[in-house]
Amino acid sequence: MKKIKTKPKANQKENGIDAPRGQVVKLKAGKARPGWFSKVPPVKQYWAQSKNFVLEAIQELKKTTWPNRKETLGTTGVVLVLVFFIAGYLGLVDFVLSHFVRFFVH
Repeated sequence: MKKIKTKPKANQKENGIDAPRGQVVKLKAGKARPGWFSKVPPVKQYWAQSKNFVLEAIQELKKTTWPNRKETLGTTGVVLVLVFFIAGYLGLVDFVLSHFVRFFVH
């Protein structure tokens, strides 16, 4: 609600009536805000955007070049070898550091 300040009326002072000191504040109703539902786009728009996204994704997947079986097996093998190597290295470092900590604590 908005506050509107008004001045005391001049004719009250002229008639000898004491006007209240200060200003009179009248409250005025503010504008009603639209609800959240009015800001939501219609379902048709969501459906159209979703359909457009799927169609564009299919077009992009058609443009990609997929590796053949030999390339896929080769890169998978490299990844597995690296995973086992790094796991062994981290396991060894953990084992050594835990023995050092036990030695200093006990």
